[in-house]
Amino acid sequence: MNCPVEVEGKATFPTEGVCDTALTWEVKMKYQSGLEIDYRALPSIPDEWKTRYRKPNDHGTAFEGTEGWVHVDRVGINTFPETLAKHEFGPNDTRLIKSDNHVRNFLDSIKSRAKSICPIEDSVQGDILCHISDIATRLGQKLTWDTKAERFVNNATANRMLSRAMRAPWKLS
Repeated sequence: MNCPVEVEGKATFPTEGVCDTALTWEVKMKYQSGLEIDYRALPSIPDEWKTRYRKPNDHGTAFEGTEGWVHVDRVGINTFPETLAKHEFGPNDTRLIKSDNHVRNFLDSIKSRAKSICPIEDSVQGDILCHISDIATRLGQKLTWDTKAERFVNNATANRMLSRAMRAPWKLS
């Protein structure tokens, strides 16, 4: 999706130890197209999610739309309406790759040259959302991300946080 995205949020970071990764976070992203993403980690999930989704204290991801929702976790898929999981696809509908074992799928994709369930290009786009969310929570500011330039708009401080100095003798050429 090539359009600017606004990102803002808050996070709790550890105050001791060797790690500095957020322990909890609440981030909101809004695309120019109107798409909104509410990206959260436990324990900041709303009470309604705790009753709606199966085992909300376990690993999982939920996708909500205007006509229903899908919750995917280690157990499987939970949907509302329930008929959503039984959708009959037409010949021109977009279908996702089915995989019960991502590692096996990756190895098979190397051998066959077929597209894997997690193409690197898609993974990078997902990682970018995590990185810009981290920067927004650390700065405590609403930021605008330019997806084409892969830079923040009018924010030199945020842009400096996109990379860091490498230790000698390492360098990117």
